[in-house]
Amino acid sequence: MKIVQSFWSKPMQTQSSGIEERFSGGWLDKKYLYMSWALSCLQFRKYFDNVELVTDAYGKKILIDTLKLPYTKVTVALDELNPYPQDLWALGKIYAYSIQKEPFIHADGDVFIWEDITNKVKDAALYVQSFEVNMPVYHSHLSEVLNAFEYIPEVLKNLTPNEDVLTAINAGLFGGHDLDFIQEYTKTAFKFVNDNMNHMDKITKGPFNMIYEQLLYFYMAKQKGIHISSYFDEPNNFDLTQFSGIPSKTKYIHPIGVFKKSLEVNENVAHKLLTEHPEAYFRIDELLKNLTV
Repeated sequence: MKIVQSFWSKPMQTQSSGIEERFSGGWLDKKYLYMSWALSCLQFRKYFDNVELVTDAYGKKILIDTLKLPYTKVTVALDELNPYPQDLWALGKIYAYSIQKEPFIHADGDVFIWEDITNKVKDAALYVQSFEVNMPVYHSHLSEVLNAFEYIPEVLKNLTPNEDVLTAINAGLFGGHDLDFIQEYTKTAFKFVNDNMNHMDKITKGPFNMIYEQLLYFYMAKQKGIHISSYFDEPNNFDLTQFSGIPSKTKYIHPIGVFKKSLEVNENVAHKLLTEHPEAYFRIDELLKNLTV
């Protein structure tokens, strides 16, 4: 099983507002964005021989040419997404899922591990980080989408946001062996976006990423009766920033959303890079003094 990471640089270059904005990757500034990518890549390289990157030309300039992160393969393909609004940041991930030809696990660039997860994922048809159950954001934004869009995937049409218990996945980890299903899912996700481009101004685009990536995926798999395995058994596990518990109490860190705005979390990422990979820390710290990208 290989690890794949994806970096579509357009969202991190454009400042916007709201909890779902991705300027500097959602981190306080680019220093922590780059150190996050370094820590994530290097931790996965501890446990996996193959850790690949899917990115665009600008992303390659940053992560490969400048920061020199040790990915085993680099695919420059995400410039194709630049006509899309930067708020649809999950499209970079979905594109990366769509081009995989062998079993894989995609890991976000803010996921940090301290264990070999091979045995957890090697037999999984589908694998994700965790499940998200009955979160208000899915109810409100699914309702918004159902009211605004012309094309709605069949599996979502009959959901009633005000009545149903809605379940989605968290795609901090995403992948598995069922490539046929993943291909079908990614085609549906892109159709969901493409067929409604003329209506994007009617919705809040940031949270829509959660609908076409995480909610759609769960209900498509459910409809087909495909079991989804997960790293965490319990749902709605969001505060994955307990750096002090590494590695005795936790072996998995994933600062999502608002946690990236915490100075403590940002400094913990930098400190972990310093203690775990000092050569990379000092190299990046020196580069940042003159870095213009």
